[in-house]
Amino acid sequence: MPSRFSGSYLAVGPSSFRVVDGVVEVLGYPLGVGGSFVVPVGRSVPVRVDGVLDVFPGGGALKPLGSGEYEGLDGLALEISRYGRVVFVGPVDSGKSTMAFWVSNKVLLRGLRAWYLTVDVGQNEVFCPGFEAVAVLEPPGIPGFSGSFSLVEPCFIGSFTPSDSLDKYLGCASRLSRVAEGPLVVDTDGWVTPPKGLESKAMLADAVGADLIVTIGLGEGEVRVLKETSIEVLSLPRLVKGSKSLEERRLHRERLLAQKLSGSKPRPVKVEETVIEGAPIFAGSPLEKTVFKNMAPNIVYAERAGEGSITAVYRGRPPANLEAKLIPQGWEKGLIAAIHGEGVHPGVIDKVNYETKTITIITPYQGPIRKIEIGKVKIDVETLTGKAKW
Repeated sequence: MPSRFSGSYLAVGPSSFRVVDGVVEVLGYPLGVGGSFVVPVGRSVPVRVDGVLDVFPGGGALKPLGSGEYEGLDGLALEISRYGRVVFVGPVDSGKSTMAFWVSNKVLLRGLRAWYLTVDVGQNEVFCPGFEAVAVLEPPGIPGFSGSFSLVEPCFIGSFTPSDSLDKYLGCASRLSRVAEGPLVVDTDGWVTPPKGLESKAMLADAVGADLIVTIGLGEGEVRVLKETSIEVLSLPRLVKGSKSLEERRLHRERLLAQKLSGSKPRPVKVEETVIEGAPIFAGSPLEKTVFKNMAPNIVYAERAGEGSITAVYRGRPPANLEAKLIPQGWEKGLIAAIHGEGVHPGVIDKVNYETKTITIITPYQGPIRKIEIGKVKIDVETLTGKAKW
């Protein structure tokens, strides 16, 4: 049922809204009669309304904002949008994504193409967790809404945190930032634990060629670390009240993975017909079965790598007194992966068959495969099967 609203509100998802009369601003982007927008589950988006809205139910609502709150953030977003490359830094759920999209919407209103880069590998809503991604923003840009993005280009990290893949984290960010041909907003993860977390953000800002670092919800000492760079720093208070629990963030990550892997099928791929990166095996020359069975009866596969070293996969208990790099059978189950073919696609490693030298991957992609890039973290495929069909 259409209702009239006047003022500033938080549009709480999951819900969709359509403008029946008047105008609504969504994170600084105006929509007239007939315009619509979607707020995903778990998201709250500041809007300013002067007119009649159709609110389609789904658990969402419009909740009044404090006096002047919307106008203050809108002015800040306009000011920040005048910079060419902006990096947002702050703890989890501090308001980084909200301001990143608000600034991007202001760029769009200037008639420019707005590029959005997310390096939040644990909660990547542009492409898939475990990846970074850059995309062109489509108006109105709304956090978590897939319809906000086009021309998406991913880069595989293989982890849900940058702390154990820092070189890849910085390398991907640098490469993806060069894709952007115009104003770029960079939304980061919440790893700001000093000193490593903050140092990683300083290196990231340098890697993407930032003109401005916007900190949200950081203390003076933490901001000081970022001010040691040659990049201008703007410090803002925390913009969001409350924070998701670790369990809520895990469930959200699983939901994002399930959406991206929906429609997947198990697919066996011959090892010799593709490039395998990131695996602890398949980098050397396989040994004959009779040779490695003489080494230990529970060895199921072995290969000789450089300088005569041996890597062996064993079943059951690890063999004693065997000079080799030992890997337990089943090491691969559930590891996230990037499938390179006609574009880059997410996948999960299911199993390895050492008799036929094949790796079975679970992926929605069924085209030709050039390379399989294997990550560091595992997901529970059986849990996700309840959220996606393959």
